[in-house]
Amino acid sequence: MRNIELKVRCPDDASLDAMIAQARAGGATYARTLVQRDTYFAAPRGRLKLREWHQPAPAGAAGPMTADAEAEPSGATLIAYSRPDDVGSRVSDYLLSPALDPTTLLTALDRALGIRVVVEKERLLYMWGHTRIHFDRVAGLGAFVELETLIDRFPIPDQSADPLVTRQGAAETEHRAVIAALDLATLPAIAGSYSDLLLAGEAERA
Repeated sequence: MRNIELKVRCPDDASLDAMIAQARAGGATYARTLVQRDTYFAAPRGRLKLREWHQPAPAGAAGPMTADAEAEPSGATLIAYSRPDDVGSRVSDYLLSPALDPTTLLTALDRALGIRVVVEKERLLYMWGHTRIHFDRVAGLGAFVELETLIDRFPIPDQSADPLVTRQGAAETEHRAVIAALDLATLPAIAGSYSDLLLAGEAERA
């Protein structure tokens, strides 16, 4: 599975709230609120994390559900992904595997690989077409906006064309439209993941 991703830093919580209002005004649809805990492991290739989540909002408070694992009230997913640490938009190749027993899985992966860092955040998820807009408040880091434009969700307009080219082209067009609508180009883009930012902060304090 493939996404086009962008992560930018917001100056503060008030700026994040204003951007949420801007997204609503532009037609983005609220999906749900999530409290997430991402445990990153010392994988030899790419990135590997166990995501555990729950929805603090009461039943019926969320908007239309999207077809993904986190539509459930709580759960866990093992996520393996690879993407370049480029500033700006980049393509991420990822694989999701539901974790039915996350406690045991975490222990096993810790024994085999070791834990790099744990990221905890509250995420408001909005949908704009096939783009997930994440409004994140990350413990120890602050406020961020992250886009994930889901390449594989776009239809193939011409069966004779290369499906990867047509889907990715349509995804890039929508991705740029969301960036423009939210004025994300005015905010500093982040090259790495939240895990990298936390580890960099720990290194500076050492």
